[in-house]
Amino acid sequence: MGKFSVVVHRGCIGECHFCSLSLHQGNRIISRSEQSILSEIKQLTQHPEFKGYIDDLVGPSSNMYGMDCTRSSSDAAACTKTCIACPSLDVTHSRLIALLRKARQIKGVKKIFIRSGIRYDLALESKEYIKEISEHHISGCLKIAPEHFSEKVVSLMGKDNARFDEFLSYFHTLNKNKRQALRYYFMIGHPGDTLGEVLYLRDIIRKKHLQNIEQFQLFTPTPMTLSTCMYWTGLNPLSGKAIDVVYEYGEKKKLKRVMLDLPRRTP
Repeated sequence: MGKFSVVVHRGCIGECHFCSLSLHQGNRIISRSEQSILSEIKQLTQHPEFKGYIDDLVGPSSNMYGMDCTRSSSDAAACTKTCIACPSLDVTHSRLIALLRKARQIKGVKKIFIRSGIRYDLALESKEYIKEISEHHISGCLKIAPEHFSEKVVSLMGKDNARFDEFLSYFHTLNKNKRQALRYYFMIGHPGDTLGEVLYLRDIIRKKHLQNIEQFQLFTPTPMTLSTCMYWTGLNPLSGKAIDVVYEYGEKKKLKRVMLDLPRRTP
């Protein structure tokens, strides 16, 4: 799938506690120029095996391209705030929408897919973007990662699913006649996640009738992350409070069996 994919940016502003991506790519978005990306797509169209399809316009999260700070460069460089919650972050998706429209016009390009996941909470800041990819760039399924529905666990993950239902409703409204669906990623066994929390997650998935679940990832400690600190110490380093951590292999398997009882794919 990666042979005809194009990387459009580096870095991630997501601040997920379990992810080390920002440690090796940075916690600011570094976007390639539009000219550079379009030039690479034009080069790909000359490849003897190219059939007209760009497999992905990819970054750590596909829709973070062009999400720059709207303040001066000196102020942005000195800032220590978290970007994703900052009112100075450009979340209009305007640069990305313009890029997609120009890329579609390149001779020899039949379709450009968005196969890697998007941050749906950021996408809701520009419903024009959701409409754009729904009409032109989804290959049957769009990947999103709510990770969990327990507020306690989601908070420990550094995420927020408050707008999940809003995104779900809007996406289905746009795609009800296109046979396009969402594909979900969930994580179990994260510090703070217990059998009770996993049972709650399962019940919410059933209540919302979510299918087409890509995977239930079992939490794996990753060096230098906050979640790994929680796993190792049994404490939330941001509050100093003790949290439940599942260490035993048998208990982890039990959590996974609970989730494997759910449907994994749309019939």
